[in-house]
Amino acid sequence: MAPQKVIIIGGSVAGLLQGLQLKRQGSHVIVLEQDPSKDRASHESGVSIGKTVVSILDKYDATGRPAAIPAEYMSAAWRQRRRVANTTWRHNMSNWGTLYLILRANFDGLKSACVPNPPEPKPTDGKVEYHAGKQVYGVSYDRDEGLVTVSYADVTTGEKDSVSAEMVIAADGVHSTVRKLMQAPTRKEYSGYIGWRGTVPERLLSKDAIEYFSNRLNFSLLGGHYFISYLIPTETGHVEPGKRLINWVWYYVVPDGCPEMEAIFTDVNGKVHPNTVPQGLVNPDVWKAQLSRWSSIMTGPLSELVANTPKPFVTKVIEAQTTKASFYDGRLVLVGDAFTGFRSHLGWASEQAARHAVSLDRVWKGEITMKQRDEEAILYAQRFIYLNRMMGFSGLGWIASFLRNALAYVWVMTTHYISVLFR
Repeated sequence: MAPQKVIIIGGSVAGLLQGLQLKRQGSHVIVLEQDPSKDRASHESGVSIGKTVVSILDKYDATGRPAAIPAEYMSAAWRQRRRVANTTWRHNMSNWGTLYLILRANFDGLKSACVPNPPEPKPTDGKVEYHAGKQVYGVSYDRDEGLVTVSYADVTTGEKDSVSAEMVIAADGVHSTVRKLMQAPTRKEYSGYIGWRGTVPERLLSKDAIEYFSNRLNFSLLGGHYFISYLIPTETGHVEPGKRLINWVWYYVVPDGCPEMEAIFTDVNGKVHPNTVPQGLVNPDVWKAQLSRWSSIMTGPLSELVANTPKPFVTKVIEAQTTKASFYDGRLVLVGDAFTGFRSHLGWASEQAARHAVSLDRVWKGEITMKQRDEEAILYAQRFIYLNRMMGFSGLGWIASFLRNALAYVWVMTTHYISVLFR
């Protein structure tokens, strides 16, 4: 049976997947989100919608809004050669903002251009609260009472408060505060490359470019760096041709601490950003130099796409892995990127978060123990650490690194299956 009262730290996609599921099961759910803004900044980033996300939306979404754009193919280009490989690979791609707004509409009735008429709560729904601008600074556990207390401060006023519940779910992202507070054993590192990113309304592109990017996941290999691009909905939920966005990510090798890294992450106002330079703040001279250096070896459609990007942004590709998933007798759990942050090549963060929601539901139904859930989460994370690395290394041309991680993946899966056989 689901807990009667749950605190979720982090009000992004991972937290909302948990929150919506718990709401529908009758729990009182309190979300504490550090960002004080009403509408979270999404950068219109693309995300992959896996089968577990789809299953949760099918079961609990009452908005009727399409969350993704389906595609049938995966293709690869080599520099100016448009199609050197093409295969069937059905998948669904979405906009982070679209998914977030659909979940918010279902969770606490947030109105937006994407969902202007949020669904009414169901009679069996639990009470929900979404508190923005609340920064968590402490957690404690009373074993006798079976309660976890979360202490937080308002980021605007500084006012402090606390709240207690029988269950706390930490979904506060790759730079998780809760993970640090719990001193969870964590490996966090820069991957060695960055991601230039952007989206372009398809109305700004030629018919040839739109056709080139349609109905497929495109890999554009440039020799030592590569692009991935695909169609996504707009943040207002448009999925129809003519109103969609084309999302792209350019994985580009930059050694940490080098002068080029400092120049890229120094914004137009001279501020140095540790991880991400947001939309509208990228130094235009840096971006212009990046394009002029490489656009001549891109396919025509790709060159057109990046040149027409209104507001590119850039982020360091980070990998974070924790080896302990739950604390306080299973009453505090790390989920989503707070548990393990993958490199972004497969766009699989939302799928991991959804799997964490489903596995916790299985714990509450008595189908598995918390220990088994944690073991599943750790194995899944390790698998996709390797798979994301392999995808990235293949695109970058790092063959030796690809092979090392492929062997590590095979070893992890082999030892897992052997351990299952001999239980």
